[in-house]
Formats: sequence, structure tokens, C-alpha cells
Amino acid sequence: MDGYLFLRRVISVLERKLGILYAVILITALFSPFILNDVVVLILTPVLVRYAKQFHVDITPLLVAEITFTNIASSLTPLGNPQNILLWQASRISARQFVGGTWFPLTISALLVAVSFLAFRKKLGYSVEDPASKVSLTPMFYLCVVVAIVFSLDIIGMPNEVALGIAFLAGFVFTSRSVRRVVKEFDFKSLLFLYFLVGSVTLIALIIGPALQGYIAPAAAGVQPYSALFVLFLSNLISNVPATQLILSVGSVPSHVAPQIAVEAGLAGNFDPIASFANILALLIVRRSGISIRNALILQLVIGTISFLPAVL
Repeated sequence: MDGYLFLRRVISVLERKLGILYAVILITALFSPFILNDVVVLILTPVLVRYAKQFHVDITPLLVAEITFTNIASSLTPLGNPQNILLWQASRISARQFVGGTWFPLTISALLVAVSFLAFRKKLGYSVEDPASKVSLTPMFYLCVVVAIVFSLDIIGMPNEVALGIAFLAGFVFTSRSVRRVVKEFDFKSLLFLYFLVGSVTLIALIIGPALQGYIAPAAAGVQPYSALFVLFLSNLISNVPATQLILSVGSVPSHVAPQIAVEAGLAGNFDPIASFANILALLIVRRSGISIRNALILQLVIGTISFLPAVL
């Protein structure tokens, strides 16, 4: 849907007033709750690479801001990331109940991180690029349609998987005139890799589930601070989507605890590269462009620690 040009236009408008760093923060915070965080990263990261090279600025704070706020904001809604989809479907709670359980700790996390980035704002300056004047608004229309579908069907009591399926199918309606582009750009490898991870964890859970029951049960029940620390450890060991799948496969997650685990898994993704699939995608894109990611890994650990604090509450 020409999302790359669309985000470049949005950045060019926002950075005049906010600066590039907080323009990136605002964009990820607005878009990540409504489309998968991996998709946001795939579209936005090339924009950041282009900006860093064009104006000769350090991409490190931009990249870390993108990764951090993508993980934070995507944890807000049932459709923001894969682990939330799994938790939403398993818990059978409404989309409104899900958001009601996630918004407060995520808001605190976002505010803490936003303040932490103030030191980098002046260093990046206010350079403004000038993208093409004509930009399609299709991505914005699509997001509005997705939100309307999910929450309106939620109000009338439609099953979660039905509402989510219709929302995703709406994307094919918007791209019906460019089916060849959909086939060409569809990331089959990433999708198959995600299926492989979830499938492998499910199989492992069936085999060694009884041995893990004693460790997973308190986390699945939402016992704090054990639950947050367990999800943090497991997510940074095998990534947050497989970690969530393992907890759901072995433990019994009460409906009211599902949003809490969504927050824990989302914020746990802010620590190291493997903790979230979105992190891996962003870092790979930057590295393939010839830019070092070493400083980003160090800063991500610091910012990730700050962002995770509300998950322990």
C-alpha cells in the first residue's frame, strides 16, 4: 500500500515540530497497536536508514526508539503483535477488556522511555527531508478499517478469530489492484520461521510439559514479581512469541491475566536482539545497509531495562 512513502511523508511533517527522534517515537506509538509490529519495522526501518545516511546522523537512538516503542505500543491491543493474538484467542476476553488490562503499565513505560531519550534529541537536530508530494493515504484508511472491524465486531460479540480474520482479509481488498506486488513482497520466509518457532515450542511443551509445570504455573497465574521475571528470562532465551506459546501450552492462564502477560512479553522484547522478532528484523535491515549496530545493542539494553520496570508492578 506504499507504506514506505506514506511514513516518509508523516515523518517529514512531524519532525519540523518534534525533531526526527520524537517523530519516530510518535509514529511507532500510533501505528504499532493496529498492525503487527514486524510490519511497522519492515516499513519504517528503511526510512530511518535513508535519513541517517542522507543527513549523516547516528542511527543508534532512532533505531532503539523504533524498536522500543514498537514493542511497547504493539502490546496495547490484541492485534499489535503475534503473542497478543495468541493470548487474546486463548483468553476469549473482548478487545476492550484486553486494552483495559494493558494500557496503564504500557503508558508508564512509554513515558519513562520518552523522557530517557531527551538527551539524544539535540544531537540529532531537525534536518527535514522532502519526499514526493503525492503520497497515497491508503495505509491510513486501511488502519481505520481494521480498528473499526475489530472493535465493532467485538461489541456485538463476534468470536475473536473471526474478527481478526476479517480485519486481515480487508488488507487484500485494499491491495486487490496490485496482487502481483502482494505475492512479490510477501515475506514467506519470516512467516514460515514464525510458524516453525510456535510449532516447535508446542511440540516441546507436549514432551516435557510436566517437568516445566512447576516453573510455569506461577507465571501463568500472574504471581508477581515472579511472572514478570520469568517471562523476561524466557523471552530473552527463546523470543517472546515462543515464550508466550510455551506458557499457554503448559500452564493455565486465567482470562484476567492474559493482558498482564501481554505487557510482560512485549516489554521483555526490549532487551536483546532475539527477545522479539521485530528486533531481529530491524537490526538485520540496518546491518545489511552497511551501518554498525554495536552501539544500538548497548543502548537497547539500557533503555530496555527502563521500559520493563512497569511490568513488575
